[in-house]
Amino acid sequence: MNFCYFSQLWPKQSFSAAHERTFGIIERFIHNNIKTYYITPQDKKKAEHIRQYIDLKCHQADPSNTSRVNHVLSRIQSPSVSVFDTHVSECLYSHYVHQVFQNCAKVLDLQDLHSLRLKRENLLTSELMNKEVLKAKPELGDELTDKEMAAIIRSDLIIACSDYEMELIKHLNKKVQLVTFFYPTTRPLDEEDKQAIELKQYHYKRRHFVFLGNMSHRPNYDAVKRLKDKIWPIIVKALPQAQLHIYGSNFPAEFKTDEYNGFICKGLMKEIDILGKYRVMLAPLRFGAGVKGKITDAWREMLPVITTPIGAEGLFLESSQAIKYECVNQIQSKFYSDMEPDRLTPQIRKESLEEENFMKEYYTYDNTEEMAKKLTFGGSFNNWTDEQFADEAIKMYQDEQLWFNAVDNSQKILKRRMDTIVNEKLLMKAISETQTNLASMRRQDILQKLTWSETLRSNYHFAKYLDEKRKNLELTGKLKQTN
Repeated sequence: MNFCYFSQLWPKQSFSAAHERTFGIIERFIHNNIKTYYITPQDKKKAEHIRQYIDLKCHQADPSNTSRVNHVLSRIQSPSVSVFDTHVSECLYSHYVHQVFQNCAKVLDLQDLHSLRLKRENLLTSELMNKEVLKAKPELGDELTDKEMAAIIRSDLIIACSDYEMELIKHLNKKVQLVTFFYPTTRPLDEEDKQAIELKQYHYKRRHFVFLGNMSHRPNYDAVKRLKDKIWPIIVKALPQAQLHIYGSNFPAEFKTDEYNGFICKGLMKEIDILGKYRVMLAPLRFGAGVKGKITDAWREMLPVITTPIGAEGLFLESSQAIKYECVNQIQSKFYSDMEPDRLTPQIRKESLEEENFMKEYYTYDNTEEMAKKLTFGGSFNNWTDEQFADEAIKMYQDEQLWFNAVDNSQKILKRRMDTIVNEKLLMKAISETQTNLASMRRQDILQKLTWSETLRSNYHFAKYLDEKRKNLELTGKLKQTN
């Protein structure tokens, strides 16, 4: 089996949650002895991080250069699976795959719903959180939403990070599988690992608050501004010796270090394990989508998080896909097809279905504040005002037992949701089933057929237009050099 991965750029290690997810998916395919190809329009000079995998074939192919893309695809022997890392990559490359490799399963990695993030941002008010933002849903008719939903419909399988977003798009495409991150939570620990973990567990040895994020990402910019203007003044008044360290890139001029108030901009975080020296992470995210990588990064360093209902979305111990997690954990079989709910004990199956129904009800966001009391999270998330957020941060900083409980919860969530083996099994099972049933699934999916009939015409002609435009520019440049 051959596998193609299409992206707009080469991934960088420790750059973002999306990039970590890319590395995880590629590693799992290589681990299963699947010949893997990575295709992007970006210059190969920026591919240094991905080239560590000697079994990975890297290709540069600008989607506006039809002959180049077709040349690259001609060097690949009948791939069984193609993964597109966003709806943008799917739009740029999927029509080539559809024409050249008709029996290739097209998989869309829904890292987050861009249209959901934008919709939520447009509904922001002066409050930290409000129900309208939380309950917002993408609406057809908006250009971004239409493009994203069309990519979902065209694809044979969707892999989602967040079970909330998984539930949100099921009516468009029932072929959706929850696959989060690939963290080595079950690997055996050597003595050095054990010592590092023990050190991280000391509440009294850790100091200060921290935030991590790229400031060019709108939810991060908004969160830091909220911290600086509204939340941090409350916290530092109660804890005058504490500091808030802001890590990230693309700092705007307005985010200046204020030593007197303990608000310190630190720049890029060179190593993620620096988080292990802090006591609490603050993440007052008022809008956004997908699973928030800064929170899972914090948990990996045993760092509790104070956030909002949007920040915690898709990151509870409880899941709307509970029965699938139980299938992975309870059924010890090397055959992915054997991971079926009817092989679980009646009691486990009953409890899993109850958990799924509870989470589906929670994600309607009708009775959020009351239902949130029953959810397990590695910190505090049910915060609706600046004062409430600050109070929870102060309590977490001071209360050693509360801090230990949050750390314990975070490790349970990582093990259940983010474990490499768990997510590899879920991913490979979903792909195996999609490949096996691809022909029948496509025959029954009328909406997919209609979408492709329109997409192929428009994308084909648009690609031809871009190709001719590129050739004209090259010819113009040569003529200028000659003259």
